[in-house]
Amino acid sequence: MRTRLGSLIPLHCIDAGVGHTFLSLNRSMLQDLDVSIVAPSCEADLRSEKFIEAVPKFLQGVCYKFPRVPKFVAEKRFISLLGGFDAAYLFPGCSQGLLASLAKSNKPVFAERINCHTGTAKRILDEAYDRLGLPPQHGITAEWAEQETEQLSMVDFVFCPSFEVEKSFEEEGLPSRKLIRSSYGWSPNRFPNLPVVRTYDPSKPCTFLFVGYLCVRKGTHLLLRAWEKARPNGTLVLCGNIEPAIEQTCGEILSRPDVFWHQPSPDVGRLYRQADVFVFPSLEEGSPLVTYEAMAHGLPVLVSPMGSGGIARDGIDGLVISPYDEEKWIEALRKLSTDVSLRRHFGESARKRAEQFTWERVGRRRAAEIVKRVELAACA
Repeated sequence: MRTRLGSLIPLHCIDAGVGHTFLSLNRSMLQDLDVSIVAPSCEADLRSEKFIEAVPKFLQGVCYKFPRVPKFVAEKRFISLLGGFDAAYLFPGCSQGLLASLAKSNKPVFAERINCHTGTAKRILDEAYDRLGLPPQHGITAEWAEQETEQLSMVDFVFCPSFEVEKSFEEEGLPSRKLIRSSYGWSPNRFPNLPVVRTYDPSKPCTFLFVGYLCVRKGTHLLLRAWEKARPNGTLVLCGNIEPAIEQTCGEILSRPDVFWHQPSPDVGRLYRQADVFVFPSLEEGSPLVTYEAMAHGLPVLVSPMGSGGIARDGIDGLVISPYDEEKWIEALRKLSTDVSLRRHFGESARKRAEQFTWERVGRRRAAEIVKRVELAACA
């Protein structure tokens, strides 16, 4: 008999952002687990016999006028179904009341954590804004961080999608026995034009690509300042919405003729295909899907340890450099802009590496970790 897993995301589910990660993992785990997916509601094209919408369709318009109601209803529905599950799998945002109820069930509870512990994130971002001479604009409070630690003390296991995430929870006092190193992945279905046949023309200027929110958290200001000083042979393409702090501190660099800023693109695959190097100097991340996607397109990566997501390997798939080591970033930008053979070597390695991180493979590894721990709990 297959392990029965109850999986909950406490918000309206769409196949984008956090919802995409949630759906991709659960769909892949269905190959090895009997998964029941619970959410307050979902987009119409996501409905299936395995997807349980807690709020009836005819009541959704009313419920969403009261922000707390949909999550409350979803959690109540999840608890009512608990007898049919061998374990619970929770995405962030669940209430402490739900966790207390699950603790009484004596069934293993797995929590997903998408980014670093909020206490770690607060310290990193406080320092980043202070270096810029700006007040913190991240909204994370000490109370929020304390609440996360308290909530995670009530679960049995925490999935950490990279080494950096795992380290952050250890530093915040969670026992290592609770932490499960995992990863995220990418969907080949989103990119029908793969594989990319790349040409490596040394006479062509190099295109560096950043995809994501242009913000302090993702180190956009550090990238722009290194770019201004490096003056590499190429262009920098930035795709994403922009935080006011970046416009305030880096406005002149954004206006440079070799820097192009675009709003988010519905065809991000085109940007990956047109680029030569992917850059992502993030200060605080979990395991950014854009790094997986860029590597799947055969792009060498120039990333920070956070931006590597645990998938990119330094000196193999690209270069992993501390975001604040400006001299090394300058050197790397110059080197990759001119060394075509190095870009080819890194890019081919990155593409092969990404093949091991499709959502199907990631989900099956995730399912194996759950089954192993559920079976151990049953024998205890």
